[in-house]
Amino acid sequence: MKRTKNFFKKLGEVFSNKTIRNKILFTLAILAIYRLLVFVPVPFADIGTLLSYTLGGTSEYGYFVMLLGGALDQFAFIAIGISPYITASIIMQLAGVVIPAVEELSEQGEVGQAKINQYTRYLTLPFAFLQGIGSVYLINSMLGGAVIETTLANVLLSAFVMTVGAIMLMWLGELITSKGISNGISMLIFASIVAGITQQLYGSFASAQSVWGMALFMLVIVLVLVILSILILKSVKEIAIIYAKQGKVQQSSMLPIPLNPVGMVPIIFAMAFVSFPYLLAKLVLQFNPANTGLVEVARWVETHFNIYSQNPGVWAVLVYVIFIVLFTFFYAMITFSPDRISDNIQKRGGFIPGIRPGKATAQYINKILMHLCLWGGLGLALIGIYTYVLQWLPFVQSIVETIGSLPMVVTGSGVIIIVGVVQEIINKIEGDLVMKKYEAYE
Repeated sequence: MKRTKNFFKKLGEVFSNKTIRNKILFTLAILAIYRLLVFVPVPFADIGTLLSYTLGGTSEYGYFVMLLGGALDQFAFIAIGISPYITASIIMQLAGVVIPAVEELSEQGEVGQAKINQYTRYLTLPFAFLQGIGSVYLINSMLGGAVIETTLANVLLSAFVMTVGAIMLMWLGELITSKGISNGISMLIFASIVAGITQQLYGSFASAQSVWGMALFMLVIVLVLVILSILILKSVKEIAIIYAKQGKVQQSSMLPIPLNPVGMVPIIFAMAFVSFPYLLAKLVLQFNPANTGLVEVARWVETHFNIYSQNPGVWAVLVYVIFIVLFTFFYAMITFSPDRISDNIQKRGGFIPGIRPGKATAQYINKILMHLCLWGGLGLALIGIYTYVLQWLPFVQSIVETIGSLPMVVTGSGVIIIVGVVQEIINKIEGDLVMKKYEAYE
């Protein structure tokens, strides 16, 4: 009862704060515009075919459809979403480590970051156009192959319109970041996933033999996923640091190293690498070349590497897990440099108890980081493939027979994104409330 009162008290504080209230309303308005854009199809699409053909959660591409929140069903001009911008952002982050000029910019504060953001926008443009070309063939195939004539002119014009859609979403995301309540790109992904969940819920309950059994099963799965996601995102290993001057201890602090120091990036990379052969195979079969050997290879890849399917091949799942773990190590080593951390500690006169400053400290931090990356990567992989694993568990199959179907309300990566965004929103609101209190004292 006391917690409920505290919750409503905190909620009252949030909405009584004009600044926060305006930010929330602005964010909701932008998200509403984003959801309306889902219903604007690309040029030359056959509207009648679009209205008669729906990709549901039980389709071959059910999870892919859910992630994009209905944009595929409508062959929307924003169907490629913000993935080109995400790809460009990741490349620029990597460039900040391997290219000295970009690394210099990243160390110049807000001015340098503004230039990096501008380069990211420029890089988004070609990625969006190339992805648009591939998406026209892919989405047309997913919707039965009769939605649009894949002539060169149609494909190029549709790809151009999709590029405009991706740039528009990038702009909407930046508006939310600057004037809204949270990171705009995360909020757009969050909105897509939530919209996909509503479609999935409707389809699952409509086909359920036992509505209450279905609801209970969904609740258990979601609770387990949320708990695992929170553990992965919030677990931190703290290393004690002591700062001494003239042989005397002046102060001590903790160096926090998260269990998952790289967030969702490994899953994004892994999904891109695993899905690329499948998408390439779809394009090869679309053009139906005369080379029979190439066609056979494409068919094998299409069968065994369809990571978007509810029940993909074992090869696809195995490679997906391996890539998630590998990219966790790779990206952590790029963004979390033990040598740099060790140098900073030493320059400030600090040391880790029992560890010599310098190289030994870097090796110690690196050892802990590798250990955390292994378990963090495996945890990410487990959440990422839970939808596939459930298909193979015998006791789950008996539950399916009772309730009618296996409800996959949300993907594992979707749960991590939702938990991360909600946590980010809470932190942002709490920070604004604290700032408001400080301003009241001034």
